Formats: sequence, C-alpha cells, structure tokens
Amino acid sequence: MIPRILLLINILILSTSLANAQNKTNVSGRVIDSQSNKGIPFCTILLKDLKKGGYTDENGHFTLPKVPVGDYELVVTHTGHSSYSKKINVSESGINNIVISLSESEVKLDEVLVVGESEKTQMEKQGFASKRIDTEKVAIQSVELNTLLDQTSGINVRQEGGLGSRTKYSINGLGGNAVRIFIDGVPMEYYGASYSINSLPVNLIESMEVYKGVVPVTLGSDALGGAINIKTKNAKKNSLDLSYSVGSFNTHQVALNGSHRNKKNGFTFRGSMFYNYADNNYEVWGKDVTVSDPNNGRESEVKARRFNDGYKAYGTKMDIGFTDVKWADQFFISMVYSDMYKEVQHGATMNVPFGERYYTQGNLVPSISYQKKDFVTKGLDVSLFSSYAMNTRILVDTTKNKYNWHGDVETQRPVGGEMGDPVHSTTDEGTFINRFSASYTINDNNIFNLSGIITDYRRTGFNREAGLGEDTSNDYQNIFKSVMGLSYSNTAWDGKLRTNVFAKQYSYTVNALYHTYSGGEYHPLPKQSNDTNYGYGVASSYDVTEKFTVQLSAEQAVRLPMPDEIFGNGAENGISNLDLNPEVSNNLNLGLRYGEIYMGDHALTFSTTFFHRNVNNMIQRSVDTKGEYFFYENFSKVLSKGVDLQIDYDYNRKFYFTFSGSYNDTRYNNKYTSKGEIDHLYRARLKNLPYLQFNTNMRYDMTELIKSKGQLQVYWNMRYVHEYYRYWYHIGSDNKDVIPTQFVNDIGASYRFPQNKLAISLDIKNIFNEQVFDNFAIQQPGRGFYFKVSYSVF
Repeated sequence: MIPRILLLINILILSTSLANAQNKTNVSGRVIDSQSNKGIPFCTILLKDLKKGGYTDENGHFTLPKVPVGDYELVVTHTGHSSYSKKINVSESGINNIVISLSESEVKLDEVLVVGESEKTQMEKQGFASKRIDTEKVAIQSVELNTLLDQTSGINVRQEGGLGSRTKYSINGLGGNAVRIFIDGVPMEYYGASYSINSLPVNLIESMEVYKGVVPVTLGSDALGGAINIKTKNAKKNSLDLSYSVGSFNTHQVALNGSHRNKKNGFTFRGSMFYNYADNNYEVWGKDVTVSDPNNGRESEVKARRFNDGYKAYGTKMDIGFTDVKWADQFFISMVYSDMYKEVQHGATMNVPFGERYYTQGNLVPSISYQKKDFVTKGLDVSLFSSYAMNTRILVDTTKNKYNWHGDVETQRPVGGEMGDPVHSTTDEGTFINRFSASYTINDNNIFNLSGIITDYRRTGFNREAGLGEDTSNDYQNIFKSVMGLSYSNTAWDGKLRTNVFAKQYSYTVNALYHTYSGGEYHPLPKQSNDTNYGYGVASSYDVTEKFTVQLSAEQAVRLPMPDEIFGNGAENGISNLDLNPEVSNNLNLGLRYGEIYMGDHALTFSTTFFHRNVNNMIQRSVDTKGEYFFYENFSKVLSKGVDLQIDYDYNRKFYFTFSGSYNDTRYNNKYTSKGEIDHLYRARLKNLPYLQFNTNMRYDMTELIKSKGQLQVYWNMRYVHEYYRYWYHIGSDNKDVIPTQFVNDIGASYRFPQNKLAISLDIKNIFNEQVFDNFAIQQPGRGFYFKVSYSVF
C-alpha cells in the first residue's frame, strides 16, 4: 500500500515539473607539480561562480561533469602549494586536458573553500538510501574491500575465517544473497569464487557504491535487500602500478594494474593481475575446539592452530578495444581468467576438524561490451554487455584419516570421506549473461531508462568415487532468469526535488534432470518450476536547504533463488533444496542528510536512514542438526526495522573522523502454523544475526609535523558488535549459545614518498588479539602484522 500511495503522489508532482535545461558539458584536466611535472593527488578543484567542484585522483587528474556553458573562475588549491586561479570560458564542446601547474609554498591557507557537490555527494542525494566508498585514501594500505564495507553504516560483513573464506553481507537486517554484488554493473556471482570481492585487491578498485534496500533499475538485477556495485579503475591514460603485501599467517598479496591508449586512433589496452596466498594458520579456541584424551575419552578445550585452511588464488583481466572514438565511447573485447585452491578446515561449525578436504575452482569469462552516449540521436545513451562464464569446481575428500584439532590422526575410518561418503567430484557450470541499458535524456530534468539482464545457467558434474546407483554424470541443473526494469527520473523546483519512479519484472524457470537407480538401471526424474513476479517503487529526495536533504524511497522487491541455494554446493558444505520460493519484500527508507557544514577549518556531514522491511518467504541459510551442512529454507514472514547513521568530520583536510552505527530489529513474524496453531517462533529475533554494531575510523595527516615533502598518515579503526544468539534464543536451555560481544581494533601508518611514485604502509589488525566470530561460532584471525609496498611506474 505504501509504495502505491508514494507512486501516485510522485506521478502528480512529476506531471507538473517538466522543464527545459541548458546545455552542459565537462571540464577535465590534470594538476602537476611545477618542479617534478608529476601529478598532485587530492587537490581541491572549484568553479567558484558555480560552487561546483571536486578533487584530483591519485595521479592528479580531475573531471567536473555537467558544467553549464558560460564564464567561470577556476580555483585550484592544495596544502603545501600556492593556489591557482584563472578565468575560463566553457563552450558546448567543453574543456578537456587542461594542465595546471602548482609551485610549492610554505604559506598555510587561511580559509576552507566550499567546493560544491562532489560525485559522491550527488549520488548520496539522489533519493536512494546509498553510500559511495572511495578507495583512493586507503589504496596503499594492507586493507581488504570487506573491511571498507564493514565500516559503512548499515552494512554487516560476515566472514567465516581468514583470507579467501566464504563471506556474506547483510544490509539493514536483510542478508545472504538478498544483497547482490556487482562488478561494473555485472552480477559478480557469475565470475566464480576465485574472482570475487574476497580476492580483488583494493588497488584495482576505484570506488564502491552501496544501495540499501531499494536498488535502481540501472543495475538490472533482483537485489532485494540491497546491492554493492564495485567500480574498477578504467583510466584512459598510460599507467602502470604494482603493489606487494606480506603479513601474518604467511599472507602474500600481489597486484598489477596498467593501461595504454593511443591518442591518434583511440586504441586502448587495460590489464590487471593479482595473486593471493595465505596459510590462515591462526589460533582458535573455545567450546567447539576440543581434543579427546586417548586414555579416558574425555573431551577438553584446547588452543590450536588451523592446519588445513590454506588459500591460493590468482587471476587476470584483459580489455582490448577503443575508447573515445566517434562510433563508441567504449568498446572492449575482454577476458577474465582466475583460479583458486582452498582447503576446508571444518564443516558448518568448528566442532569436527578436517585434515585433507579441499576444493579448486577455475573460471574463464570472455565478454564483449559497448557504450555510447548520443547513440543515433542526441540524448540516447546505450550500454551493452554479453559474456559466457565457464566455471569448473573440483572437490576432493577421500582420506580415511580422522584428525583432531592438534592436526594428529586419531583413528581410521572404514571408508574414506571426512564429511560423510568419499568424494572426488567435478562440477562444470556455464552461464550466458546478456545485459543492456538504454537511457534517453529529454533534457537535464527528465530521463527514461530501460535496463535488463538475462542469464541462462547450466550445471553438470560427476563423482569419481560414486558407488553403484550414485552416478550423477547424466544429471544436469538449469536456471533461466530474466529481470527487466523501466524507470523515469525527474528533477524539479530548480534542482531541489529529485524523483525516480520505476517498475520491474522478474521471471525464472528451473529445469533439472536427476536419475534414480532401481532394477539394475537408471531412470530419469525431471524437475521443473517457473514463476513471474512484478515489483515497483519510487525514490525521491528534496533539498530543504542547501545543506539539508530529506530522502524517501519505497519498493516492492523480489529476489529469485540462486543456483547454490536450489542445487547446493558440496565444496562449501551446502546441500540442495529444490522447493525454495522467491522472496518478496516491501522496503521503506526515510533518510536525512545534513552537510557538508563548514566552520572555519572544520567540516561536518551527518546522515541517517530509518528503514522498514516486510519480507515474505525470506531465503535464510540454516545448519543441520549435526553442524556439518548448510542448507537454505524459506521463512514465511520476517519483519526488519531499525536505523543506521554516519557522521563524517574533517579538520583542515588533516584529521578525518568517521563514526557509523546501525541497529536492526529483525524478527520472525509468522503468527500461525499451517495447522492454525500459534507458531512458537512468533516475534523471535532471527537466529545468528547481529543487530547492534558500531564502527569508527580516524586518520591523521602528519606531513607538516615531520616537515616532509611526502605524505605521512596514521589511522585507527574500531569495530564493535554486540552479543547475539547462535540459535533461536527461546527454544530450550541447550540451544542458548551466545556469540560474545566483539570489540576489535586495527591501527596503521602509511607514507607516500615525494614524486608520488612509492608508498609503504604498516597495518596491525586486531591489536588486542580478540576472539572474533561471525557465523556459527567460526573464529576469525587474531592479531596480525602486514606490510605493503606500492609503486607507480608511470
């Protein structure tokens, strides 16, 4: 009901607000040091008359989009350099590749310039409950993308161990696959586990966009609980950067990123490579880490090191094509290849250790992409992407040895397999992915967008250890999905009111062929199901004042089951459930944003979101009674509501402080069972789900104190997660396991040498060696030391 009312109200508003807009173009260039001719990062760029601006990137480049034609004063400032000011004329063709040279100065600026709205601010004020995470300030640290996400208000990152372990995300109480991960707008699950958010180094990433609950049509997928869109670096200049990080638990991470563009014909090559390795042999302890006394059989708790949790992954992405030519803004033929080796230390919980179980996964993803603004006619922008993802996963679990937590062989099993029957299986997955987006701009105030993604997934496999009647080589599983969306965006009242109205269609078909064995032969057993659902919504924001913005968004969203949820994933201890239904959620967000407020050298921004999620058939991951396997099931009704907030403070661009926190009250909301009886779980808080979390991040630039021409920064991160129950808290005294309150601190320092080519950092994670859990009491690493070197060749 709420989305329908909002939809009607906004349609009435939009019908009265159509207006023509003046022509706008781009102003771009580079800021360099007058002595070294090297790019200067993090300069403030301002069109003073327009109060519009931004910052240079790590190589000194900047772009100010959508600048109206006219005369302006361009002002450039940077601590330690003299300021620059010049009158410029912006024509319809824009200003491109302007070079600005700054000389060093010991004079301190007496004022802070108001630079208008950056791309980050503009995104966060569009009406969707959203955040943008820029990586430029942390690119030289030994930090993972998951750490940056976990420091963002409303997001909870749940990782089951060290580097390479399975990770799940929740946004405002909705988690698992309800939160979808994208890379450059393409769903990331099709690239496989070896090319995922766990493996990509932060050096290769430009920014991450987080949408809470309501997701724009442009992402074109069934992201019900929210979405994270990772934007990789796609510089159109010549560059080559590399980094190497080494740390505790024999952790090594290498990244290489480069690009080249021929200015004459637009031919462009972009490439990136990474290599990750970790033993993950950190200490664990607690009630699930026990060893039996061989004399009396008594179990006793011990401290032990993980001994079968090694991880290795490597991959490369190559793009060959053309950029900024007459017939295309971007055309690429691309190839992604990645491979991974992962040892499996235990099942769904830590109570039974494994000593030899492991799996591998390799991925090959060729693709073709095309982007063009003003395609055929002015105002029509198109984007096309097509690929075929080929993934092969091998699971090996054949040993007869039974290990304890000291890594010793206790006994021998009569047959192999640490997690049941012996397995040496190969699973082949192939997915066609076709994504398109067409946007038509009537004028600067009115835009239509049509987007969609169509995927066709097929899985086959066999087990070399299968006994008679257990052969699966003739089985297959198939899922066909189609998600289409249409949206209309409007800007009214001199740009103060921004509204996006949209509708989506979700369709999927599941086809599976299994074989049963009887009478000495195999018999086919086909399975088929299909469903079509519709969603709709609105996202709107209004600038009450120049600094104060109110945001409101609502959506009826649908999330279709994923292949691993329906068919299982033996490599990750997951079993199938062919009876899963799509989940449907009514999402409502009310957001407030105030800032940036400038008070002399001080700058402050405050943002908060109140949310309400009413979910039917929530797909929730559960664990079997033995604590060995995961499976997915539908919870008929779940209600989640709460609030998140974030405060950003900046003192003179030297001291930065961010505080974020979230509280979600997520409860099972099905009052009656199928028999008409009161459901004993009614109003129970959802099991194994954190509900109160805070994060703080402080960063201080000490460059002036040490009188260095480089840049020295120190930082401190703190994460607090309040205790929560592992199982349903009110069912029996034997199930009241508590994941304890966690208070984790990280500190570090980084130094960027003069000329901006070489940078080093030292990070100490979990400095007090706290016991940290996320899922089903699976412990994460303790204290660790990490050193990183980054070098820009050119």
